[in-house]
Amino acid sequence: MKIPQEAFTAQLSDYQFRLLVVLCRFAGSKGRFKASVEVLGRETNKKSDKTVRRALKALESHGLIATSPTRRANGFNGYLMIEIRDANYRAIGDANYRASHGYVTNGSDSQSTNKPLVPNSQISNQLKEFRNIGDVSLKEVKVPMKKYDDGDELAGFGLIEPKDAPQQKISKRDPKTRGKRPEHEWTPMDVAAEFSFRVGRKYPLLPGTVNVRALSGALSKFRKQYGTTALIELELLRMFMADERNFKQIGDEAPNLYKLYLASFGKKMNQARENLGLGRVAKEKTPTVKMATITASDGREFQNSMSGRAQLERYEQKLRGAK
Repeated sequence: MKIPQEAFTAQLSDYQFRLLVVLCRFAGSKGRFKASVEVLGRETNKKSDKTVRRALKALESHGLIATSPTRRANGFNGYLMIEIRDANYRAIGDANYRASHGYVTNGSDSQSTNKPLVPNSQISNQLKEFRNIGDVSLKEVKVPMKKYDDGDELAGFGLIEPKDAPQQKISKRDPKTRGKRPEHEWTPMDVAAEFSFRVGRKYPLLPGTVNVRALSGALSKFRKQYGTTALIELELLRMFMADERNFKQIGDEAPNLYKLYLASFGKKMNQARENLGLGRVAKEKTPTVKMATITASDGREFQNSMSGRAQLERYEQKLRGAK
């Protein structure tokens, strides 16, 4: 189904518009379908159910869709029924839309009949072969209660959701579970583990590059002193990984890479806050990290690292040659 024209003039966020495109794609010719919030999240690459529900609510407030929950037999969770609210489509599609779940109307123009979807006790167990109504022959079939699903004529996708199972408690102390928790709840250890993971994925031949425990301790200290949060730390991490200048000397400076990330807090803090829609902070309130240095004979400083010490030695040779 095509995207409603109203969507192009409504003030939708990028994710809301992307979600609407997915809904229109699955709506098909009927303009409506059933799906779970979890399936919609997977289709739009969103892990948070709350984000998907907020986007659905926003689309509904703009009059672009209509949603309603469905019920299943045997205690199963129902899908969410979603209808694309397009004025041109509804003029055609609503004519065959079933308003009641108890009765169905045939398509004859001359007459109509009400027939219960689920047979009552008065119906014989033997199927009546045929009943002639005018020139149309209808075969009456008993509808089984097992796996009964209202709205069976609607298009749907995804597996039937099972009965609610007791959820295992996710420990915040284990950084391996960070992917199952919202990012704003991440601990300093979670962010440090994420930093190590991204560096390892970028440079798989440098195992053990990041001192996760030392980075976690520094992030925890920053949170207490400067009020940084997990979202700010992750935005700074994204900016750090995108800047290739931070990895020019990755072979020599690998053990100090996390210190370069911490040093970027003082330089990139306001940019990260602006990216997240937060206000700027004064320079004196931003954290700074001083790298360990060594001093040449004339007072010039170099980093106390393998490459820094090599630079100092070359610099001292130049000084001796100049004399």
